[in-house]
Amino acid sequence: MTVLGGSALAAGTNQVAAQDVDFETAVESAIHDRVNEIRTDRGLDALAYRDDLAAVASSHSQDMADRNYLSHTSPEGETMSDRYERFGIDCRGWAENVLFNYAADESPTAAARQSVDQWMGSDGHRQNILSQSWTAEGIGAAVASDGRLYVTQNFGTNCR
Repeated sequence: MTVLGGSALAAGTNQVAAQDVDFETAVESAIHDRVNEIRTDRGLDALAYRDDLAAVASSHSQDMADRNYLSHTSPEGETMSDRYERFGIDCRGWAENVLFNYAADESPTAAARQSVDQWMGSDGHRQNILSQSWTAEGIGAAVASDGRLYVTQNFGTNCR
């Protein structure tokens, strides 16, 4: 078993183990798998998964879901850099992808694929996913009361 962001995955697969894992956690794990599949198919190194980056991402996704906005900056002006600082994370470099879609009624794997495809269809988000600068990522997903799926993907290099 590989444990990522609190979920258990069967080694070598994208299938969630028999343990009861919530939808958001399963989506996060499936996105990580899909991003690394895309990267390695292009000859890039896979990204490590960092729980601290995932905590920042989860917090931002939940805030966006709770307050119905989509932005790298909260309504009060908190930026990604501010969130990293608030969580005590110091990285030499960092970036963030955010999105929302209506994939919350899909399977976690389908929701993850739709989310990654959405990012890959956007030049800036695609550049983040395919950047050789990043060595790690953390992903946070949250489902809003209206059924929208919010996802934040945080990247970092040389984080401590």
